[in-house]
Parts: sequence; structure tokens; C-alpha cells
Amino acid sequence: MKLGQRGADLIKGFEGFRANPYRDAVGVWTIGYGSTKGVGPSTRPVTQKQAEDRLRREVDATYGAAVNGISGLNQNQFDALTSFVYNVGPGGIGPSTGIGKALRAKQWNRAADELLKWDKAGGRTLAGLTRRRKAERKLFLTPADSLAGYTDSEKRWIREYDGLKRANKDPQRRTVLRRVMTEQRQRIWRAAEGEKNGWSKANRRKRYESLKART
Repeated sequence: MKLGQRGADLIKGFEGFRANPYRDAVGVWTIGYGSTKGVGPSTRPVTQKQAEDRLRREVDATYGAAVNGISGLNQNQFDALTSFVYNVGPGGIGPSTGIGKALRAKQWNRAADELLKWDKAGGRTLAGLTRRRKAERKLFLTPADSLAGYTDSEKRWIREYDGLKRANKDPQRRTVLRRVMTEQRQRIWRAAEGEKNGWSKANRRKRYESLKART
């Protein structure tokens, strides 16, 4: 799993953006949204787009990789924990910590509450850390959208079709929806087969299988 937009926005919001290299509170050279790897006084300035791209690469390679060691997470849980680990380090979700134990036991509510305990630095509670932990907890407990990555039309068709099917209503409308979903499934197939590694792009495999299951 990789960092989603909610996770990226959460990290960016708390880290803040700096175009030019600077020394952080403990003297480490930093740039963009808290990036430190290879940064020094002569590092070239970055745009916000460059900073986000760099953030995602670094997060997925190091911090997200640590979170991927925890099984059973949805996207929101992954994003919240990745923000947490980006701030405190991978050791924060290690097997010996309270949150690490809760995550490995799949005790999600307990894990969310454990996040709130990590709001201190130097033995003092910091308001900024308290706000960050509360935001991470909120995201962690937010149900993930099972149709994330689908087009708006696909979401609308699937939700309407599933609702009508559950209620056993309007078979005529369900027939129309099956037809448009079949046409969309065929478009996805053509696009995926027409490109190198086409099935790995735009969530096509999952979208195709979901539409196929309904048609």
C-alpha cells in the first residue's frame, strides 16, 4: 500500500512547506515538507509540487514500508499511521509499544487511543503534537471508501445498482445500469490491453473486476 492523498495532506498540513533548505529545531537540514535526506545548505529550492513528490517517494520507501509490516489495514489506517511514523520514526509502531501491540492484535480502537499518548517531547505535552495525534486518530477511525480510485460515474452506477439489488427494486433500471457498466468494463479492458503494463494503471484491475461481478 502507498500513501494516499488524505495521508499526504495530513503530513503536509503539520509539517508546513519551506522552499529553501533550513535547519530544524534540532539543527537538521530540512526542505519542503520535512524532508531531510541528502539536504544541506546548498540544496536547490523546491516547488510545492516537487516537495510533495519527494515526500511521497521518501514516505513510501521508508515510513510507509514500515507500516506495510502491519497486516489488515485499510487506506485511512495506513495513511494515519504513516503520518505518525513520519513524525516519530518506525519504532513508534514496533512490537514493544502500546500501539504496536494493539495493531498486531487487530485491536483498532485501542490502537487509535494509543496514538494520543505520543504528544510529548522532552517530557512536556506539546499542543502541536496533541493536534496532530488527534487528527491522525480521526483519520485512523474514518471508514475507508471501498470505491476509492473509481471514476465518479462508476461510483454512482455501482452504488445505485447495489442499492436497488439489495432492495429487490426496479429491475428495469438495474438492466440499464448493467448495460452501462458492461460498456465501461469493455472500455477499461481495451485501455488496459492497449498499453504496456496497462492493468497496473488507474486501478483498472479492481475497477474491471467490480464491474464484471455486477454484469
